[in-house]
Amino acid sequence: MHLVWLSVNSSYSHSSLALPILQLAAQHVDQWEWTSLDTTIAEHPGELALRLEELHPDLLCTTLYLFNSLAVFEILERFKTLCPTCPVTIGGPECLGEGAEKVLRRSWAVDCAVSGEGEECLPKIMAAIAEHRFPEPLPGTACRLGQSIQSFAKPPLLYPDWEKAPAPVLSPFFVLDKPFVQMETTRGCPHGCVYCTSCRTPVRSKTLDQVRQELNLLSGKGVQKIRLLDRTFNLPAKRAANLLQLFRCEFPLLHFHLEIHPQYLNTELRGELQLARQGQLHIEAGIQSLKPEVLQAIGRNGSAEQALDGLRFLCSCHPAFDTHADLLAGLPKQNYQDLLADLNCLIAIGPAEIQLEILKVLPGTPLQNRTASLEILFNPNPPYEVLRTPEFPARELYQASLLSRMIDLFYNQQFLQEPFQLACLQNPDFLCDFLAQLIHKGFSAQWVGSLRKRFQMLADALHSPTGVSAASLAKQWIKAGLPLAETPFYRPEILHTLPKNAILMTGNAAACEQVNTRLWKLAIPAETFIFAFNRALCMQRPCTIWTIR
Repeated sequence: MHLVWLSVNSSYSHSSLALPILQLAAQHVDQWEWTSLDTTIAEHPGELALRLEELHPDLLCTTLYLFNSLAVFEILERFKTLCPTCPVTIGGPECLGEGAEKVLRRSWAVDCAVSGEGEECLPKIMAAIAEHRFPEPLPGTACRLGQSIQSFAKPPLLYPDWEKAPAPVLSPFFVLDKPFVQMETTRGCPHGCVYCTSCRTPVRSKTLDQVRQELNLLSGKGVQKIRLLDRTFNLPAKRAANLLQLFRCEFPLLHFHLEIHPQYLNTELRGELQLARQGQLHIEAGIQSLKPEVLQAIGRNGSAEQALDGLRFLCSCHPAFDTHADLLAGLPKQNYQDLLADLNCLIAIGPAEIQLEILKVLPGTPLQNRTASLEILFNPNPPYEVLRTPEFPARELYQASLLSRMIDLFYNQQFLQEPFQLACLQNPDFLCDFLAQLIHKGFSAQWVGSLRKRFQMLADALHSPTGVSAASLAKQWIKAGLPLAETPFYRPEILHTLPKNAILMTGNAAACEQVNTRLWKLAIPAETFIFAFNRALCMQRPCTIWTIR
C-alpha cells in the first residue's frame, strides 16, 4: 500500500513537523510505504495533481493551514478528478473545532478531516484502508459517507503518548535542508487567549533529558537554527531556566527562536537570560495590547505594566539577543487610538522588531464562537482577518494595515530604525502625520520602495535639520552606504588624517592605514563621526567607524 504525503508550504524556507511525527506514529502499521511530494503555494496546481496521480497512491494525506488552504483545495480537486477512488485525508489547524466538517462541505475532494493531533487516528485509518474498507468515523474526525457527512471532530484529538514519542528527527522524512527546523518541548497552553488555537489546552512537556537527546540528534545532523513551537516557553519559569542553561552550556553552537510572555520573567529566569551567549537566542515577546479592558476581553490575564517591564528587560539584553514584540489590531474593546498609543509605547522601548498584525478569527478558537455577540465582522475565507468591530471601523482597520506596512518598512529596517524612533519620541503625532504623507504619495499595503527611497521619504517628513532624528538620519544614510554627496541635512567632509581623540566604534582600526582607504567626517550636534571606506574590505558601506564626542 502506498501513502503519499502532500506538503504545500507557504515558502521554501518553511516545513512542517506533521509528516515526520505521523510517519513515526504509524511506522508499526504493516504493508505501507510512504512518499512525500514537497512543494509551495507558488507551483501550478494542475502539474502537482498530475504528479500525485503518477505516484499511484492508495491514500493521500495533507495538512491544511491558514496560508496554504486555497492552494491545497485546487490541487486536491484536480487530483480527485483524476483518481476518484483514492481516499483523501486532511488535517491541520483549519480542521479544528467545527473546521473539520466545514472542510468536507467546502471541498468534495476530501473524504476525512482530522481535528487535532492525528498520531493515534492515522494508523487506524491506514489499517482500515489496507483491509480494503473505508474506516468508520473515528473520534476527532469528520468523514464523508456517501452523500452525508458524519462528524465526531469535537473536542479535538489529543495524543496521550506524545511525551514518549520518538524525536521527529529520527524519521526519514524530517527535513534538514531548510534555514531552520522546528521542535516541540511542550504541547498545549494554560492561557485563555480567545483568538488562539491552543487556548487552555492541556500542557504536556518532554523531560530535560529527552530535550537533550533530541538536541544531540539535531546537532549531529548539522542543524544550526531551531524554532521552538512551545506556545509559552517561559512557563513554568523554572523549567525555562533549566532549558536556557542547557542551551548555553551544552549546545553553544545552536541558535534558538523562542516565544516568551514578557510578564512571566522571575529573578532566576532573568538571570539566565542575562547569561545568554551572544546571538544564540531570538525572543518573540507577545504584547498584543496594553489596554486592560482589551486584555480582559481576550482572556489574556495579567498586567500590561508587568508585561512592559518584562519587555524592557528583554530589550536591555541586546546585543546578547534581539527581541521581537507583537501587537494585534482589531481586538475586542480596542480602537485605533488605543493601537497608536500601544505602538508609540513599544517604539519608545525599542525592540529590534515590532510586528503589527490584524486579528484573525481562526477555526477552532473560542473567538470564532463569540463573533456574533461581540459584533465582530471578519473575512469568511483565509486569512480570516477582522474587517470591523464596534470600536474599530472598517476604514480604520484598513489604516491599521497600512500602519503595519509602514512599521515593517521603516522601524524594522536596521538603518532607519533609530531616526524613525527618535522622530516618534520628538513628536507623539509622528505616526499619524508620516502615514498621511506616505498615503498622499501613493503608499499602500503592497508598496515596496528601495532603501534610498525610504530614507528620502523619512527625510521629507522630518522637515527640520536641527533635530536629533535628522542628525541620526544623516549618520545612518552613510552607514547604509548610500551616496555621500546626497546625505540629507548634513554634508560629510573628506578627511586626510584620523584625529588622535577618535574612539573606535566598529570595525578594525588598522583600516585607516590600508591602501585606498578614504576617511570622511560627519559633524552633527553633540558628536562627530569618522567613516573609513575601502572597497577591498567592504564594497559599499563603511568598513570602520570612529566617534569624537
